[in-house]
This record gives sequence, C-alpha cells and structure tokens, in this order.
Amino acid sequence: MKKVIPAIITLLMISSLVASQQLFFSTIESNIRVVSGDYKEGTLTIVNNADKEFQVVSYRRYYVVDENHEEVSGIKLEVYKPTGEPVSSGVIYTYWKSGEKKTLRYKIYVDESVKPGKYTLFIVLWGFLESGEINIITVPVPLEVTDIPLIFKEIHVQIKERGVPAFHVLNGETLEVYSTIYNLKTSPVSIKGSVYLEKDGKQYLKKDIAIDLTPGENSVQITLPIPYDLPSGQYKLVYTLTYSKGTYSFSKEIYVSFGVDLVEISLEKTQIMEDDSNTAYFTILSERVIPVNLSIEVYGINNEHIYNQTKEITLNKGSNVVRVTLPPLPPGYKKITGKISFRDIILDQDYSSYDVLAYPKIESISYKKLPTGEVKFLVKLSNKNPYEIRGILYYSFFGVNGTVLKASKDLILAPRENEVEFVVKLPLGKIEYEISLESYGKEQKVYGALKLESPTPSTTSSTQSSPSSTSSSSSSSTVPLEESSTKYYAVAIALSLLLLLALVGYYLKSQKSKRRRKRPKPRRKSPLGRFKKPKEPEIREYKELPKK
Repeated sequence: MKKVIPAIITLLMISSLVASQQLFFSTIESNIRVVSGDYKEGTLTIVNNADKEFQVVSYRRYYVVDENHEEVSGIKLEVYKPTGEPVSSGVIYTYWKSGEKKTLRYKIYVDESVKPGKYTLFIVLWGFLESGEINIITVPVPLEVTDIPLIFKEIHVQIKERGVPAFHVLNGETLEVYSTIYNLKTSPVSIKGSVYLEKDGKQYLKKDIAIDLTPGENSVQITLPIPYDLPSGQYKLVYTLTYSKGTYSFSKEIYVSFGVDLVEISLEKTQIMEDDSNTAYFTILSERVIPVNLSIEVYGINNEHIYNQTKEITLNKGSNVVRVTLPPLPPGYKKITGKISFRDIILDQDYSSYDVLAYPKIESISYKKLPTGEVKFLVKLSNKNPYEIRGILYYSFFGVNGTVLKASKDLILAPRENEVEFVVKLPLGKIEYEISLESYGKEQKVYGALKLESPTPSTTSSTQSSPSSTSSSSSSSTVPLEESSTKYYAVAIALSLLLLLALVGYYLKSQKSKRRRKRPKPRRKSPLGRFKKPKEPEIREYKELPKK
C-alpha cells in the first residue's frame, strides 16, 4: 500500500502537467556573451508577461540549442536565489504578479570545446496558481560564445594643453590617446601596444606600452609629446594593441606645424639713396604666445653678405607686425632674407629686395678758350647706378663787379661716365666760377677760378681750372679733378719757342761779332735847314651849289 501512494501522486502531477499551459517570459537583457573556456556571471531580469498571478514559481531545468535548434553540451548554467544560495531545483519566487519583474542570478560556464557562435539558453520554470493549476514557463536567453576576450570601444585623441580634438597639433604640445577596452574574461588579459606618427612610410616618436586589462571595462591612456624639431606636415597617428588572440589598430590623420608663419616682408621704399636708411615690416601670424628670434640678412650682388641683425621678439596669438630699420648701405641691388627661428630651429623665412642708388658726382672740370673769345667748359660726371637718373647742372661765373653769368642744364645721366659741354662768353680778367650738380635732393658744388687775357701772337690761349672744394646740403668734401691735356701742350710749346728764340739770338750775336767795324759817313746838312714838305691843297666837291 505504501508503494502505491507515491505512484498515485506522480500520476496526478503528470496528468496535471498534460493539462497545463505553456508560457514564454522575456528578459530585459538582450544577450549574454561568454568567452569559451571561461565563465560569465550576472543577473537576468525576467518579466511576467502572462495575465496571471503565481503563488509559487520553482526552477526546474535548462537546456541550450544552437542556430539549427539542436541541443548542445559543454555549457553549464547555475542559478542562485537572491540571497546567493544555489538552486538546483525548487522554489525561487513567491507571489509573482502579472507584469512584475523578477531577478535571476546566474553563472554560465562554457567549455573550450564549444565553438564560437550564437546559441539560445532556455530556462524552464514551473508556476503554480492559487487554484493549483501548473504553468510551464520558458525563458529564452540569447547566448553568444566567442573566443575573442576583448571588446575595443571608442578611441579619443585630443591635445592635452588645449583639451580639444586633435586635428592640428603644434610643436611642443602633447597628444593624448584615450581608448576604452572591455575584457569579457574573468581574469586579466595581457596586452601590448604602440603609438607613433607615420609619414612617407617612416615612423616618428614611437612609444610602446604593456598593460594587464582587468575583467570588465578598462580605460587606456597614452601620451605622445610632439617635439619642437619635428618637421611640419601631414602625419598619420597609428595606435596598435596586440594580445594573444589578435591585433587592433586605429589611425587618424593629424597635421603638425609650429604655428608661426612669416607671411610677408614689405619695405617702406623700394629705392633709396646711399645715405638713406630703409624700414622693413615683417608680418608674422602666430597660433600661440611664444618667444622667437627674427634674423635679417642683407646681400648684395653675387650674394655678398653686407649686413645682418637679430632681435628677440615675443609673438602673440594672431597677426604680429615687426618693424626693423635698415641702415644706409652701399649702392646697388640689395636682397633681404628674413628668418623666424626658435632656438636652433628655423620656422619660416621670406625674401624681399630693394635698390640703393648712388648720387651722381662731378669727377672733373676742364675748359679752353676758343678763337671766338668764348670759353668752352667740359664737365665729366659719373653715374654708378645701372640705369639712367635725372639731375640738374648749375653753373655761375663771378667777376670783380659781381655775377657775370648764371645758367643751368637738365640732365639725364646714363650709367657710368657722362660728359657735359657748354660755351660761355666771359670778360677778360680773373673769373671765379661755381658749378654744382643736383640730383635726388642732394647738391654737390665745385669752385674754381680762371684768368682770361688778350691772346699773344706767339701763343695759343688755353686755360683750365681745377675745383678747390666740393660741398653739398648735408656735407662738404674735396673732389679730385683731372688736369686738361691742353695745359701741358701750351707749356711745351712755350718752352720750345723760348729755346728757339735763345738760339736765334745767340746766332745773330755771333754773326755780328765777325763783321768789320766801318766808320760811318758824315751826314750832309742842308743849307736851307730842315725841309718840310708842304700839304696838298684840300679840294671839296659838291653835288649842289652852296646856298646863299
């Protein structure tokens, strides 16, 4: 009899199950991911989707099927009460109302033999109503098995000093690379990484790391300082993480520059005179506040180094204009090189040019007296510039009684040597003159004197003058003048004539001494005394008769 009672109870339960209702409850969690050879523990939230209130719910069993709906082994589920006690089978919930959520703590073990893929875990519960009716509750849970333990999430690259995303980084700043990595395993995972800049297949500033990622979410940070001497240009930031199951790579285009550009060199004047200074304006754009050196070098023809100057300046953000005074320099073409440097690093450079003009000069003055009595002056001028320049030649003559003559000539002086002639009518006697050349606001004066006399039969009048001094509006100096060759010819002719006269005189004297001295005949005197020839009578002729 005792053996018959349990059998009857079992038959009643089986018969009630046959008549029971099949229910499917859902979970809030969409997926459970487990690494093969490891386990995963967590909490499921199950929702009572039925319009029923269960007095008691017990855990019965579980099973796992693959995508082909075939049951698989190697996956083990452990269920725990909210208090943490494991449940193999039995009551886990009481009084579960419709729409109410209940939590289920679990631990899932996955054997290494389980292939990576998608599976479905079915948790089977029995729910008892107040009426005693039994409902079979099935909770399907998506399950993913993977052999990759790490999940690489977002990567963020920013500039440390400015806290902005890194697209354009300045030399001297620091790149910060942040990455979030989730470790699915319940044990640490060792990982190695590197970060570097790449350009034209060459690596720059490579930095290596080695870390252990703890279970769950990990934040990895790498800093990469950008040195001041890294050349400007477009680079690719490469970030690589390697572990036993594979490699993860990330890259980003980044432009590196110093942030200082010499935009332009402008000059106050593109042509100046040799005694003038010039002013250069350097326009510099800067993305930062930084001290730099501004170097100015001036070169002449054939890259002859003439002048240099270096000054330290502090740049502000935005546009900076630096004014530099260039001293007077020798005449000729001048090339300016401006360089911006930080320490020993040249950041940028630019070029400009201008011309330094030489003042034309009076080199020599010569003159000669023409047969007409006029005086012809020849003024030699020099223009050391490679092109024509304009000037005015003034000349004034002064006698004993004051100014004799004043005049001027407008000149266009060709490069190198120039000759200017003019003829003047001057009185006899001592004459002083002043000849000046004015060009580009500067005047050079030359003074001299000459003496004009009546010509003698034996000599040809030819005179010349050499200026005694030179003066201008800003300075005075002596200008050497060339002597005219006619002076030497006149002196030579005069000496020759004197020598000839001396020889003739000596010859005549020697001939006279050889003659015999004769007594002169006495002069006969007229008895009538001294005779004077009478004048001839004056005869007037008239075309008309004289009037009464």
